[in-house]
Amino acid sequence: MSNPIVNKITLLLAIASTATLAAGFSYYRLVLPFEMIAPGVTSLPIIQPYQTLKDHSGWIYAIAISPDGNTLVSGSYNGTIKIWNLHTGKLLHTFQGHADAVVSLSISTDGRVLASGSWDNRIKLWNLETGTLIRTLDGHRDDVEAIAISPNGKLLASGSADNTIKLWNLDTGKELFTLQDVGWVKSVAFSPDSQKLASGSTDSSIRIWQLNTASPTLIQTFTGHSEAVCSVAFSPDGQTLASGSIDKTIKLWRLGDGKLLHTLAGHYRAVWSVAFSPNGQTLVSGSYDTTIKLWNPSTGKLLTNFVGHTKSVWSVAFSPNGQTLVSGSGDETIKLWSVPRDLTVHTQMSRSK
Repeated sequence: MSNPIVNKITLLLAIASTATLAAGFSYYRLVLPFEMIAPGVTSLPIIQPYQTLKDHSGWIYAIAISPDGNTLVSGSYNGTIKIWNLHTGKLLHTFQGHADAVVSLSISTDGRVLASGSWDNRIKLWNLETGTLIRTLDGHRDDVEAIAISPNGKLLASGSADNTIKLWNLDTGKELFTLQDVGWVKSVAFSPDSQKLASGSTDSSIRIWQLNTASPTLIQTFTGHSEAVCSVAFSPDGQTLASGSIDKTIKLWRLGDGKLLHTLAGHYRAVWSVAFSPNGQTLVSGSYDTTIKLWNPSTGKLLTNFVGHTKSVWSVAFSPNGQTLVSGSGDETIKLWSVPRDLTVHTQMSRSK
């Protein structure tokens, strides 16, 4: 049986190793041509941020954007949650209540409820408009690493270092089910129809749970990563799942038969976060190598690089219209990037061939 303490030590050692290499990478960025740092990327467009938001005093682990595209939410190592106007970059509110780092965030589809998960083992539900704390959910015995609210607004899923996934009634806060995973659960995501839940863990596996039954059932396990799976995301049509791993790769899986469609290799440090664009035509990834990469999920081709962070990129998200990309980093900044329309056109042409 997997030991959560051993898992955590293993992951921390991996991070430490990566950090050491990243420190060297930062040094070499000062003295070496870019081609020697990131082979091949110079032939691709490199996008720089159009705005940087600064007010956090700790690593920014989590970000989320409201469904109307007006509000950006960020969670930090210092336990705070900050609410921003996405259009102006103005800081609107700071929510305080967690006793440890806020590492996961999710906003309900009606934009009213914000869920936050923390290393204090707790989940908190907030009224996003007023900043009022609605309730605190207790039940996990270790860090809450992952949070997701179902698209139909009925369920909240939480993944923890206690090797469990819990499903909660979002309205009442009642714990409904506990799903036993094998490893430290790093990521969870609902399918667009709210009928399936994907989880990624430190045992390198991805599990797919069927939810439209009286008791959730494990229906598939995807194996192929060689290290912890830190992020999972369903495509908007629910047919494909993307996973990012400490093994530096992103994998694209076909739901149904579980076939591995593509392995996207280009990052040279751990991949912490992945997200599909709202139209499903592009996939973004954030990495410990400080870069963000945009991919064509149909072909697996790298489209462009977003360069500007100076430390690990922990979280990435698209705005609802797909025109803006937001990232949170260990450099304590949030960066906003414009997604070039010609890349989307290029992707559409590739899909039609």
